[in-house]
Amino acid sequence: MDEYKLYLERAEKAFEAYRILKDRDLYEDAISRGYYAIIRLCFAILLKHNMEIPKTHSGLLAKVWNNKQTLGIKDEVVKNLSRIQSLRENGDYSILPSVTEEDLRLVETTFRELRDLL
Repeated sequence: MDEYKLYLERAEKAFEAYRILKDRDLYEDAISRGYYAIIRLCFAILLKHNMEIPKTHSGLLAKVWNNKQTLGIKDEVVKNLSRIQSLRENGDYSILPSVTEEDLRLVETTFRELRDLL
């Protein structure tokens, strides 16, 4: 199986884990799984366009931003990626609950918009 398909499968599995965690009201853990589902979709999108995958998350965000027109990604979606990255970091490292249902809707919307590009 090629790398593109592997990233798509991993994205779908991570998003399924996101749904399970969300349904159990484990929002901080859900945001993390949702974030990684979105990251893997971004990897697949880059591969679809014969682009290399950056080694860091910040490098990925920069590459997606710089190539958003070629990739067909709206400005708002790239901004959402950055917001979701911050939410994931807060959810993983803060001891206080910080993720809301609205934040989770942002994950779902962003995931769908990126998946629709594939």
